[in-house]
Amino acid sequence: MATIRPRTDEDIAACFQVLNAVYDLSGYPVGGPGDPAVYFTNDDVAWVAEANGTIAGHIALSVAKPNNVAVALWWQQHPEDTDIAVLGRLFVNPRSRNGGTASRLIGVAVEAAREKGQRLVMFALIKDQDAIRLYRKLGWQYFGTTVFKWGEGNEMDAECFVGPEL
Repeated sequence: MATIRPRTDEDIAACFQVLNAVYDLSGYPVGGPGDPAVYFTNDDVAWVAEANGTIAGHIALSVAKPNNVAVALWWQQHPEDTDIAVLGRLFVNPRSRNGGTASRLIGVAVEAAREKGQRLVMFALIKDQDAIRLYRKLGWQYFGTTVFKWGEGNEMDAECFVGPEL
């Protein structure tokens, strides 16, 4: 079973290798992994799952900003609710899937947000039905569909979720 621990700068290269494997399998993230120095800099706090000395998964929380489609939709529906954060950058090594790693990573992030009195929002692209099923199974509540845009003229529907009540 993987151990969940805070991500360190030394983990970035290994996380990027896992992210590339995920992208090759599922097309996540849709814009491609890009530059690891950029991809991993927007995280407020992040964790990795480590098994036998290798990175098995990753998750992060970030500050809620209106350019995030889930944040924008949440604030449109709940303008008074400013105490939110964004769950994101969840990926699990394809060789480590179906072992509960994603669920455990999500649990750690939810607990960290709960300790700060924050609710979490996130979005999953409509193509990522396995992720959507997992969030629903873990008690995340769907609150709407919006459009996620990336690159030049690319867009796809995104289902938005809010984490379990505090």
